[in-house]
Amino acid sequence: MFSQNNKISIRQIEILMILNLFSNTSLILPRIASELAGGDGWIIVIGGGIISVIYILIITTLAKMFPNQNIIEYTEVIFNKPIAIIIGVIFCLKLIIFAGLEMRVFGELIKQTLLRNTPIEIIMITMLFVVTYITRKGYEARARLAEFLIFFILVPIIFIFLFIIPDVKLYNISPILVTKPKTLLYGSFIMSFAYSGMELLLLATPFVAKPNKLTKVGLRSVVFVGILNTIICILTIGAFGPLETSRQIWPVMTIMQMIHLPGALIQRQDALMMSFWIMIVFLLINGYLYFSGLIIKKIAQIKEQNFLILPLLPIVYLIALTPNNIVETYEWLMIITRYVSILFLVVIPLILLIAAKMKGMGQGEEK
Repeated sequence: MFSQNNKISIRQIEILMILNLFSNTSLILPRIASELAGGDGWIIVIGGGIISVIYILIITTLAKMFPNQNIIEYTEVIFNKPIAIIIGVIFCLKLIIFAGLEMRVFGELIKQTLLRNTPIEIIMITMLFVVTYITRKGYEARARLAEFLIFFILVPIIFIFLFIIPDVKLYNISPILVTKPKTLLYGSFIMSFAYSGMELLLLATPFVAKPNKLTKVGLRSVVFVGILNTIICILTIGAFGPLETSRQIWPVMTIMQMIHLPGALIQRQDALMMSFWIMIVFLLINGYLYFSGLIIKKIAQIKEQNFLILPLLPIVYLIALTPNNIVETYEWLMIITRYVSILFLVVIPLILLIAAKMKGMGQGEEK
């Protein structure tokens, strides 16, 4: 651990990646998978993880070529400043919009499961101010918080899901490979967007103490989250069936209500799952706000970014209130993920990587 220098260890960046990747679609992944491929939904989750390996290889290879710069800085070096500004503005807008939409999902889920009589506006405003406090403490504070929370998030989730196994019916996920290969390929491509959180590496690399190990930890993170997502998808579709799973907004939360822990230790497992998910979303929105401020700082050439966070809060709040309901919120998320995230997962990093190689840039840093 590195104190007071805004540098994080390779273990901390791996934990952050795992939480970022898992938080994006953990509650709705089985629904999307069953909509696309029915009982073969778990297969396209595996396919999405395989495709995401390509993304992480491209992103980490580019990042290691410029270990002390983020995507805005080395885009200016490879091409020019106007192109760097355009990429920075698109990236910043994407992060701010995602922060608002994730905040809306958070508010809707909290209101429907825990705080039914509390206005959703109060829930979101409270969350925003708490997130802002951590955001102003810097990236290292976020890494230390993630390092502390990882054991309180994933370990209990994995333990609780063990009790779902008796409810799984094999006929809900069999026979396998009945879906057309074209549909499986398309579904795998869509599922790969569930790993869009890895795009934050394009901005986080300068904070990593040993960026030469990014590829290894990136692959480990993708494999771990891919296995976890596959297990959750198999258990959920196996318990409900593909048709019922596709009809539910949050099938993972529904299946948590079916669990009965021995001795009635915990009466509401869905509330327990919510507490874990709150921690994950908290870190995710924190990352979106922090890197939005960082991009604005780089584009405007400002030395301090803390004062930029507060003006972003009303924008995030208004974006969160714009969708009419939770279904429309998820539609927005899917559209932006499909048409914007692909730019920062593969298109822009690949163009920058090829251009840097052709110009012989970054070779010293890579070695």
